[in-house]
Order: sequence, then structure tokens, then C-alpha cells
Amino acid sequence: MEIEILVVPDCPHEQTTAERLRSALDAIGLSGTTFTTRVVADPAEAEAIGFTGSPTILVNGSDPFAEPGRAPGLACRMYRTPEGLAGAPSLDQVRRALSGELQAGPESDIGPAAGASDSNAEEADLADEQRRHWQDTYRAHPGMYGTVPSTAAVHAASVFRAAGAVEILELGAGHGRDALYFAHEGFTVQATDFSAIGLAQLRRAARIQDVERRISTAVHDVRASLPLPDASVDAVFAHMLLCMALSTEQIHAIVGEVRRVLRPGGSFVYTVRHTGDAHFGVGTDHGDDIFEHGGFAVHFFRRDLVDALADGWRLAEVHAFDEGELPRRLWRITQTLPC
Repeated sequence: MEIEILVVPDCPHEQTTAERLRSALDAIGLSGTTFTTRVVADPAEAEAIGFTGSPTILVNGSDPFAEPGRAPGLACRMYRTPEGLAGAPSLDQVRRALSGELQAGPESDIGPAAGASDSNAEEADLADEQRRHWQDTYRAHPGMYGTVPSTAAVHAASVFRAAGAVEILELGAGHGRDALYFAHEGFTVQATDFSAIGLAQLRRAARIQDVERRISTAVHDVRASLPLPDASVDAVFAHMLLCMALSTEQIHAIVGEVRRVLRPGGSFVYTVRHTGDAHFGVGTDHGDDIFEHGGFAVHFFRRDLVDALADGWRLAEVHAFDEGELPRRLWRITQTLPC
């Protein structure tokens, strides 16, 4: 588990945060786990890493206390605690945040948790490796997918508009070509991704295109619970997010979280690569239909998984389509919650 505290120079709450973080780690049996503190003094750096105030705790690169809509910048940060607003999260809040990260999967630097299987530890290692790979990829290739929205996003916009949706959550937004399209179409978008670099590129593009008022961002690892209240969004979109290096169990948990944050009657449109894809069975086999090829790991979906994820929903469509030069073979799934 990689843990970092980000602070502005001379932050008055740095020591309190560090003490609570140390106590929380000890309380959950991670007394051997260390953390670092980084001072953020440059506005450009704050923008690039999505730093939204001091102090900020990052766990494996994600902010467990992220609030969608909060703009990055060099400022003091306030936390909603049981005792009211405070300059640092409470000890119990930090402990619960760390515990939630552990539930997302054992981490390589502390070894498997007691009773955890070697396969679960391998899943966590692979997912963390993929996060670093995506960070490096976005850094080396800014705006790598261009500015034209995906065909899946164009379809989703029509579905969302017909349903009267206003507030959209996009999972795995990357550098934002689809989030920007949704904003231009008049939707309010909460964009999440585990790459702070990708989201920084999205925010810059939103300012240039004058849609920044319609887009908020949050660094978030989908293996953890979504940082949103129950029934708080009208629609959710995820283009090739569920077919990343995620186990079947984790995918079910993510769809459960989508269901939790959607309002009754809300729509969920997602796309995944499937077992008819040319890269299925190619490269390193990680089990659970996950294959790594060219540095990218993909969970190739079978139709029975799609059907299982639609249990309790109204499955409106499973549409097959191709994308890219290989081409990638995908399914576009549209499903809605009962009213």
C-alpha cells in the first residue's frame, strides 16, 4: 500500500494528519507500513496532480476523501467530520478509508492479508501495475484518444437525453473526450479516473472549451466505493472501464456501486471487450479471462457475465460493434434501474 500526505508549505494540520494516519495504520494491523509527505508549492503542480487542498491523503494514488466538483489549487482543506468541519479527517474516518482500500485487494508491499489467497494478492499487484502504466501512458501521450467522442458516448447521450437525465457520472474518463462531449451536449458530468494526469488534461481541455462549469473530476480507484451519496446521479457511463484488470468479483462490486448511486429509473451504459476479440487468449494469462498484451491487461467478457450483471435491472440492449484498427470487438450494454 502506497500512502502519501500532500501539504502546502507550513500546513497547520500536517502533524495532526500524520499522527492520525500512523494511529489508523497501527489500529488495522499495518504498523510496518510507512508513508511519505510531499509539499506542493506550485499551482501548476497542484493542477497537474489534482491537488484540492492541504492536507490530502493519497492511498495508492487515490484520494479517499475526494469531493466531486472541488477545484484543484493551493489552499487549506476542510473535512466533514462527526464533530463538524475540521482541518483534518477524524481518526475513525482515516481508519475506515484505509480499511476500505484493504478490502479492494491486498497490496504487494505488505504481502497478502491473513487468509488471503495468492491469486487475490496477484490481482491487487496487477491492478496497481496497470494504474502506474496508465499514468505513464497519459504522461507520454497527452490526449492520446483525440477529441472525437466514442460512438458509445454518442449513443449514451441519446439514451440519457430520452430518459431526462441531467447529472452523469463517467467512470474511467481518462483525458476526457467523452466527458467533454457530454458537457457540450448540456449534461453536468462528474468524471472519475484513477489517473490524476489524465484528469488534469481533461480539466485543461474543459477550460479551453468553456465547459468547465459543467464538469467536475475526482481521482478514484473503482475497486473502492464511489465517493457519492445513494441515488445521487441520473445516469452512469463507462467506456471499456469494466474490462480492465478487474476480477469478476470486483466487477460485480462496481456494478453494485453504480446501482447504489443511480436514482430510480437511471440508465447505465457501458462497453467491454469480449471473448470474440482477437486479443482474447493472447499474451500473459492472469486467469479469470484476463490477458495482458502490450502492457495492457484486459478482462474479456463472456455473455453470461453480462447477464449476471444485469440481474435486477432492465437489460435494454447488448450491441456488438468494432472499434480501432485491430479492430477491438466490443459489446455496448444499456440497462436501467426499475423506477
